Amino acid sequence: MKTKRIFLIVLILSFVSAVLQANQIEVWLPGHSNEEMAIIKQLTEETFTKDTGISVSYTTLGWADIENRFLMAAVSGEAPDVGGAGALFIPELGLRGALVDLTSMADFSEVQSQSFPGFYRSLQYKGITFGIPYTATVTTAFQRDDVLRNLGIEKIDTWDELMQILPKMQANGTNFALQWFMSETLYADVNMFMWQRGADDYNEDLTKSGYDDPECIKAFTDYTDLYTKYKIPQEIPVFQAFLSGELALCLGYPPFYQNLTFSAPQIAGKWSMVQAPGYVMDGTLNRTTTGGGQALGIFSTSKRKVESWEFIKWITSEKTQLEISKRIMEQIKGSLFLPSNRGAVAKTAIAKEAALTFEKALTVCTSSVYGLVAPKHRRRYLQMAAQKTILLGIDPKTAITEAADEHNSEISRKQVEYDRFIKRLMEEQIRR
Repeated sequence: MKTKRIFLIVLILSFVSAVLQANQIEVWLPGHSNEEMAIIKQLTEETFTKDTGISVSYTTLGWADIENRFLMAAVSGEAPDVGGAGALFIPELGLRGALVDLTSMADFSEVQSQSFPGFYRSLQYKGITFGIPYTATVTTAFQRDDVLRNLGIEKIDTWDELMQILPKMQANGTNFALQWFMSETLYADVNMFMWQRGADDYNEDLTKSGYDDPECIKAFTDYTDLYTKYKIPQEIPVFQAFLSGELALCLGYPPFYQNLTFSAPQIAGKWSMVQAPGYVMDGTLNRTTTGGGQALGIFSTSKRKVESWEFIKWITSEKTQLEISKRIMEQIKGSLFLPSNRGAVAKTAIAKEAALTFEKALTVCTSSVYGLVAPKHRRRYLQMAAQKTILLGIDPKTAITEAADEHNSEISRKQVEYDRFIKRLMEEQIRR
């Protein structure tokens, strides 16, 4: 009798466990601290699981091994239901068949419209969408109002204005700094100049490099001139230099705003965050900068695609994004979670003027277009071109044209490599 009772208990527990697992999805997220993940988990249980009955098992990944982890998981068939990653890596997985084309999901258009359109250039390939943004970042400018005012300067709207003013600034012991200096991320600075002049990494149909486009050459020349002719710093401790006034203007991501707000009381009221300088093109000031963030995709092997999509809809909604942002900033001093939901940004719990500046910058921002060449290779072409010109004195037109040649060679190779994947995806789109 006792044995039967034990067997019955085990049977019931096994059934309950099976039911719970049937309503559970596995989500891998990168780059969050333990404190942030605790907040996201708690909110998930309080709202998403309570309202839908779908529980979520989270795994936090470090940035260093994320690509290998996802690739190995996809190959082995042990991938999660939902994976978060940097934007350009998402379509890399998707084109190889590891992720679902989200345009096939219910309410896709509505979900897509909730975020900033520029984000999706990194998440799509020829109309196929593999990811939905759930965090945001964007480049803005930070200026020492007091230092500029002492020089008779109220604002700097264009690169031409900056180049005219730089000699006066430098003569008075202050300067300007781009965001990425000579690092491997300098492509983001170069892209900003390119986009503002209407140039891009690829031509319109993604079959050739855009680096030898006349407007790209002009943009690259202006970028390198800031270092070679106007002598802006190739390296400087930005935070300290901004505090001291050695930098009166610099570019940065949202964490720089929080650092200044919480860690620089000595210059409170003496600085402001504004949009980055731009070019006047066809009578309009173009202030496009780099924007983007992490994105979420659904793995093709998931048996819970509908539940996974419900999770993505929930975590990218305005209400959820605002609550995550609010809790993170309240519980982790000096932190900032900038929502990817466009309705939430202006309502973020920071100074109203700053929230509106972020919203303006995100509205006009864009991200690197996804082409077949792996981002690390394309970015290296720009890094090498910049270093040739700035460090070795090579003519900028020569350097960027050589980058275009390398890029074109790699594009040709990748078109052959990806041909079967692209054909399959296009056929699936036609069938739908």
